[in-house]
Amino acid sequence: MTTTEYLDHAIAVAEEMLLAPSAPRRGDRDRLADYVKYVGRPEPAAESQQAFAEQLTHLAKLLGALDMKTLSLNVAGMTLRHMEISEADHEVYGASVWNELGALLAEHGELERSRLILCCALGRAKRGSDAPERGRILANLGAVSLRMGHIADAEVWAGKALRELDTYWGDEDREARMTADWVFLEVAREHEDISRLDSAMEQFDQSADDVIRLKGGDHPTAIAARRALATAKYEKAAATHDVERSERQLGEMEIVKLNASALLGARHRETIVAQAALAVAEFDAASGGSGSLLRRQRAVCLLETAEEMAVDVLGRGHAQTLAIREALAHLREATVQPDDLPYLIDHTYTPQQNDLRNEAKRTAINAEGNVIRLIAHAGASYFLDDLDIFYWQIRAALQRGVLFHVILSSPWNNLAIFMHHGTESDRACENIVDRVKASDYYRKTYVPVIRSYLSLRKEFPGQVELKLTPTDLSGSTLITSEVSFFEPYITTNPQHRTRRGLMVFEHRFRKDSKYYADSQAAFLAQWELTSTWEQFRVHEERHKGRLRALLATQSDDRLSKNDDADDDADGAGGESGEGFMGGAARRP
Repeated sequence: MTTTEYLDHAIAVAEEMLLAPSAPRRGDRDRLADYVKYVGRPEPAAESQQAFAEQLTHLAKLLGALDMKTLSLNVAGMTLRHMEISEADHEVYGASVWNELGALLAEHGELERSRLILCCALGRAKRGSDAPERGRILANLGAVSLRMGHIADAEVWAGKALRELDTYWGDEDREARMTADWVFLEVAREHEDISRLDSAMEQFDQSADDVIRLKGGDHPTAIAARRALATAKYEKAAATHDVERSERQLGEMEIVKLNASALLGARHRETIVAQAALAVAEFDAASGGSGSLLRRQRAVCLLETAEEMAVDVLGRGHAQTLAIREALAHLREATVQPDDLPYLIDHTYTPQQNDLRNEAKRTAINAEGNVIRLIAHAGASYFLDDLDIFYWQIRAALQRGVLFHVILSSPWNNLAIFMHHGTESDRACENIVDRVKASDYYRKTYVPVIRSYLSLRKEFPGQVELKLTPTDLSGSTLITSEVSFFEPYITTNPQHRTRRGLMVFEHRFRKDSKYYADSQAAFLAQWELTSTWEQFRVHEERHKGRLRALLATQSDDRLSKNDDADDDADGAGGESGEGFMGGAARRP
């Protein structure tokens, strides 16, 4: 069969499975997977490439609806590559094709890729064209920006979408209008603005009703709309301390969750999201009164179940899973004593994921509103602007009023002896300080870091404080109010601990992990035991003297070891000689 025939067969089988009254059998899934395996991209010169891309996107959507997520994402990726190659010389695909693919990737939690593709689609869409595609794209950009946490951007995109729809199409594209109204609803919730929330709920309620009449009450979009509206109504009642109405809206949220489970299945994304929303609201409602602790514990269990299902169904890295995981961290922190927290690793970054690690740290720093804590050997990534790693994020945080507390290694700590390792100079113990001062670590990292610290401290008085420790550090630790990061040091040579990417691995912990609590405790203990910059300067010569003494002791130990070895050799030689001579004397 040709590629097109394989694609037609795959779509037919997927549609048949989706419409079947019973759950798909294993054999049907295997048959569909076999068809998909032979679906490739057409030759660049083939006709009807736009129709082929539309069919591929449709197949990816069907696979997603059948809970074949990995296969769906693979087909979406293949579609994108096919479209990019086809457009190497000229434009082939209209805005609608790019928009559909962008929306599909957003469903898979691929938000950054989705945003880029939707921006490409927006560039293709003409103002006032014969289809309301521009309004749909703008609404989708608003929804994606919202899920990425870019609240201000989401509001702008949604406003543009509504203006576009009002200007050219009125109410013709109801789903795009509902998406834009949903963004405004979520923005009002984020800002906790009751007056805006009232207006946004009224508008969203109307547009959601239009879509539900169009698609039916059992459609996932209808379930999602009802869940969003019930959640907003609960939050308004809670904000106005209307306990009776709050409990009534909790009942509505539970009905939405039960309907989602009955109509879509327990493993459907909208069911999982509805359960998570219900758990968070239940936890919020259980404040004070008898039985509140038990109610909160039940809410935590409900959210833990939602998180487990999200990981299993959507994947650990899916945007929705991460949102549920973050909510769970907040709930656990409020109910579990630090000593009882589980040891959880949220993510592990390998050297091949250095850029992802850096981006995660930037996100954490950008989100911080209280205090940032750092333990590091030299801190170059945070203090040196020419490296362009975290300096500008730290500076922006300071401008927001955030505190920055830092513990760094003293250049005269015990690790400095490794700069001498391998030398045979008799005066090594005397010139070790000069060797440190001549090193790249001291000249290009330590001195510029201290200079940057003093400059920032002058610009942001009372916000930046640096302390130095004379002891070795086992690794670098970054702690914010929500997460912490830990990277162990594999090398003991100070020269190899700075100005380099991730060498081993780095763990990220959320605040509901015992690792996070231990990291906080370790930092606070170190903070009490270390010297401020002023104290260090006063006693710096003593720190240098201790380093010289340490190296002298090590040199004495090495010399003593060599002397012992020589004595052993001499002793062994004498006994051997006596034995030989004695043997000779007895010869006849």
